[in-house]
Amino acid sequence: MDRRLFFTLMNFFFLLGSLYLVYRILAPFLDTLGWAGVIGIATYPLYRRFRKHVPGRGTAAAAIMTTLVILTLVVPFVLFIFVLGSEVSQVYQKLENFTAADGSSILGALSHNPFIKAILDRVSPLLDMLDIEVSTTLLPALKKLAAFLLGYSTAILKNFFIMIIKLVLMVITLFFLYRDGESFLRRFLSVLPLDEAESGVLLDTVKRVLSAVIYGILLTCLVQGTLGGIGFWFSGLPSPLLFGALMSVSALIPMVGTALIWLPGAIWLIAEGNVVMGIVLLAWGMFVVGMIDNLLRPFFISERAHLPLFIIALGVLGGVFAFGPLGVVTGPIVLALFLAVFEIYSRRVFPGSTVVPASNEEP
Repeated sequence: MDRRLFFTLMNFFFLLGSLYLVYRILAPFLDTLGWAGVIGIATYPLYRRFRKHVPGRGTAAAAIMTTLVILTLVVPFVLFIFVLGSEVSQVYQKLENFTAADGSSILGALSHNPFIKAILDRVSPLLDMLDIEVSTTLLPALKKLAAFLLGYSTAILKNFFIMIIKLVLMVITLFFLYRDGESFLRRFLSVLPLDEAESGVLLDTVKRVLSAVIYGILLTCLVQGTLGGIGFWFSGLPSPLLFGALMSVSALIPMVGTALIWLPGAIWLIAEGNVVMGIVLLAWGMFVVGMIDNLLRPFFISERAHLPLFIIALGVLGGVFAFGPLGVVTGPIVLALFLAVFEIYSRRVFPGSTVVPASNEEP
């Protein structure tokens, strides 16, 4: 074997092994580092403006900017998670106590309600044909639902210490991104086989898509909070503006989202005997507030990122399945970068050809 080829292969496999070890070390913190990168990139223009007022003191400017992020984002989020987790766990504990017994009291209260009684009278023949017993089918389902929601909400409190550690790591990472981000980016771009214009295209793609994703997420959360507040107002629950604002924030929490607010409200209405409004709020929360984000978020992101809606929808959904909550951000960015790199490659390999976008107008 040629000596030069041998050392080239050795360097290549050494690089692969090093990258694998780096991945194994950073894997437990990839979500934390990813969110630090998202916040850092999104707020870097503000930091750059702020740094102009502190010339020659990059460390001081980074420290002040990090402190502002802590006060405006981290502290309110921690307080919200702690208070909400405590309140929700109490509500779900009450629900579990209801379903832990034989369930005759709650089923009796529901069956004597005129609205529920009329529904049961209509579906009873069908249930009898299918050999389904409400008392033996509904209660286990309620118990499983209560156990899942109770476990999820109390897990927030149990993992509070781990969450604090990750937040501290995120804050430290954010500080170094502010202070050393530009120099690290220059060194990273210098090893890529791209000229300055092509590197600029990739950077502009990341900035554009990231700002579009953040815009889409925040706007969708506001819409969900507004719809949730309308549901609270219509069902007669107090403080619809306050609970709508809480739903806007809880929409950022993965898996359950706004259900942390409207589900306890629906349970409260049913437990107080207002079964009709409780069921209405439950249906409104499940089919309108809880699902509208799957339609609105890709649309908002697509409009601002200037990318096809189908690409954004695939990026958001696929990113969530692949990377978890962070995939809402990383999925569209990865697909957008792939399209940008493919365009650069096509221009290099086929410099004489141009890609003409499809027109929506008929000839």
